[in-house]
Formats: sequence, C-alpha cells, structure tokens
Amino acid sequence: MLLNTSLPLLAISSKPSNTSLAPKGRYFNFMPEQDMLLCQKDYYIAQRKIGQLSFIEIKCSCDTDWHFTVANAHQTFWMVFQLLGNSFIDDAQKHSIEQQQYQGYFNEENTVRHHLRSGKMWMILIGLEISDIKLLSTEWRMLSAESGSQLSIRPAQKIAFRINKILQQIQHIKDSPFSLKYKLPALMVQLMDTYHADILEHARSMRQDDIPLLHQAKDYIMKHYMDEEIDIQVIADKLLTSERTLYRIFKENGLTVNSAIRTIRIYKGREMLRRTDKSVDMIAFYLQFSTARYFIKQYVNYFGHTPAMERKLNQRPSLRKTK
Repeated sequence: MLLNTSLPLLAISSKPSNTSLAPKGRYFNFMPEQDMLLCQKDYYIAQRKIGQLSFIEIKCSCDTDWHFTVANAHQTFWMVFQLLGNSFIDDAQKHSIEQQQYQGYFNEENTVRHHLRSGKMWMILIGLEISDIKLLSTEWRMLSAESGSQLSIRPAQKIAFRINKILQQIQHIKDSPFSLKYKLPALMVQLMDTYHADILEHARSMRQDDIPLLHQAKDYIMKHYMDEEIDIQVIADKLLTSERTLYRIFKENGLTVNSAIRTIRIYKGREMLRRTDKSVDMIAFYLQFSTARYFIKQYVNYFGHTPAMERKLNQRPSLRKTK
C-alpha cells in the first residue's frame, strides 16, 4: 500500500521531537514513530501495514482543499471513517462522505484519490486484502465487487453506536505482537459484519420509501400517458426526484418508465377496441405508436392475439344486432 498526498510529507526520522507532537486521542495508538509520515502541530498523517491489514490516519487543519491517493498492490476492501470534516472519492459519481459517516469500497489494484475539504479534518481508513472475491461475496454479498468494476463503492452510513463501539476497541489495541496479529483482524471482521448489516437495513428502508414514489409515478403516467413529451426526465421533475432514483425503483420492480407508459397505452388500446368503432390505424395513431404494425405486434405480445381477434371476442351487443 502506498499513500501519496498533496501536502508535503516531512521525514519524521530527522525530527525526533515530532513524536511528542502526535495528536492526543488518536484512533491508531499502535502507530509507532516510523509510521508517521507527517507530524506537526496542525498536521498528522500516519500509515501502517500489518499482515493483510492496512491503516491510515489523518488529523489536520487546512485552509485549502487537498487530496491524498491510496494505491494498493492487491485487491483490498477499504473502510473510510469520516470523524471530522467531509470528503469525496474521485470517481465518476464523486461519492461523498459527510462528518460522522463511514463508507466502504472494494478496490481491485486501482489508484483511488480522496479529496478533502478545507477546515478541520479527521479520518481513518482500514483496508483488508482479499485474495478470493468469491469468499467475500458468500459471507457479505453487499460488500463484494460489482461485475466488471475495478472500484465498487458502497453506500455511506452513519457512524452509529455499534460501529463506534468497535472503533473504541481498536483505540485500545496495544502495539504488541498478540494484539496486532489476532485482535485487530477480529475487529476488522466485526466492522465489515456490522457495515453489511447497516447496508441491508438501509436497502430495506429504501425499498419502503420507494413504494409511495412508485405509486406516484404510476399515477402520473396514468394521467399523462397521452402527453407527447412524457419521459423519465419529465416524471422525475414533476415528482421532485432524480432520474437515477426513478430508474432504480422501476428496475427493482421489473419495469422501465417506457415500458410502463407502453403498457398503459396498450391497455387503453384494448379498451378502445372494445368500446369504439375506430380502426386499428386510428387507435395506433391516437395512442402515439409509430405504426399500426408496431401497435399490433405489441398487442400480440401482451394479450396473445391480434386487435382484430380482440374485437371478434368482445363485440358490443349493438354491433351484433346489426348483423
């Protein structure tokens, strides 16, 4: 594991008195002097690798934004704990971590840059090298790497009582062979187990919150399915949510917004076939299908027979009397 930072790192070994400046209340009290990369009055950065575990602690106060980069040589699951300040990971979605939140990500031999905001900053990172991804997924499926992704970032969660309790135990770890070899790995397993439980609870809560939004979206489509401009962006704007959220909710229910609109129009088409004498061409045009042929094809997919057969099966009494 290699840590680079936009802050200038000083050689601790050339300043023996720096050890006395190490901030009090550190989480990683088992970091000896040689692990301190930067140790001044307002800046403290330390890192240490113990077996398959890597530890980083940053505690400082900066007037400007800055960053540091983690480059692990092996597949590693990282947990980031934002004790003070806030930061974000430099990826396409700029995953942010607010104060008193923690987040995990699976890094497959990739370089990850963390951007830190100005002001008081205190964060710790713990990484566990994973030799077998399948074993990780069988134990904690929500933490495993996404298919085809070198950097799989999991949702940020609040640092609540259970996580705090484990971190406090890590604070009391001594720089002794037994504690470092046996106690630290056990506590890391507890952290991952608790994080996995938090993500599962978060997912269940999200699904419960999604139900009303899904109904609202369906209701909006029912009322506006004839609007030419109706699409996922319009619906998201009207419901004061994001396209991404709306897409996820529909996907989790086996739908897309377009398929929902098409379904409502198809059922409206069946209703018009049963209750009006409009031709199939006119109905297809009225329901904004590109062609009558496409309408017929979709109709067969939904109901197993053509619009013409629909009319034969559901002729109105008034039509039968005229024959």
